[in-house]
Amino acid sequence: MDMKQLHYFCVIVEEGQITKAARMLNMAQPPLSQQLKNMEDELGVKLIYREGKKWEVTEAGYALYTRAKRLLSEMEDTCREIGEFESNVTGTLSIGTSSVCMSLITEQLSRFHQEYPEVYVKIGHGDTHHLEELLHQNKVDLALLLLPVDDCSYHTIELEGVSFVAVLPCEWADRHTSGQITLQEAASYDLLLARRTEGHGLYETVIRKFQEHHLIPRVVLDCPEISTILALVSTGMGITIIPDTGLGQEYGDRIRTLSIKEPFPFTRPAVVWRKDRYLSNAARKLVEQLQAGDTKKTAPE
Repeated sequence: MDMKQLHYFCVIVEEGQITKAARMLNMAQPPLSQQLKNMEDELGVKLIYREGKKWEVTEAGYALYTRAKRLLSEMEDTCREIGEFESNVTGTLSIGTSSVCMSLITEQLSRFHQEYPEVYVKIGHGDTHHLEELLHQNKVDLALLLLPVDDCSYHTIELEGVSFVAVLPCEWADRHTSGQITLQEAASYDLLLARRTEGHGLYETVIRKFQEHHLIPRVVLDCPEISTILALVSTGMGITIIPDTGLGQEYGDRIRTLSIKEPFPFTRPAVVWRKDRYLSNAARKLVEQLQAGDTKKTAPE
């Protein structure tokens, strides 16, 4: 059994069907089925139960899949590490980021590109829960997200905290000529809030702040994508409370940002990466650039 067979098996499990896996691998189905049979014969166990249209990964199959994913990841990291000895900073740098965090490193990314123009940068978006999944699936090198995270298996660079603001439809902002809004006033509006698909984040922080002032906000919608919430605010559906990272500029004069009178905790944006994952030259160079910048805390060497 070799690494290629392990790769084939992982794709079969992830696609949930040999036909789909063969299409993903750009090969015919019969040879792929034969590879699976060869693995089962060599190991002496059934990896996938197949009878008619019924298809189910066995307990042994799941155990092999888990080990195979780890071996393939380690092999990929080893090849990258050895291949980068005495090489220039090139290749692909994959970054996962939430929409609320992206603006915090745009200048650093621009400087990084000027210094390392041969690096191709790939950016994916999602909330913190999704970004953690991408990290564990080795689909991104680094993630720019909001703390806290439940997993302690990361190195972390905590960036400067960001204050919260209220965002209203422009026509409603005229009711608040001071440029501020109180939580009691905010509680009188329909509220649209950002919420992680799993775990605690912005939603819980905002709700807890209302509760501290004995207020019950009228939340009518939650969504993991702040860009979607801002689009709805611009139509007059309600207001939102988000970190002040310059989002919503595309809505021009349709929305207005107000400061919140009561003291609010700052958000904690951070760049994180897995402790057990090899970082490419490109990723390390960006991390070094961030560590040299205006950060609150740096990761261990």
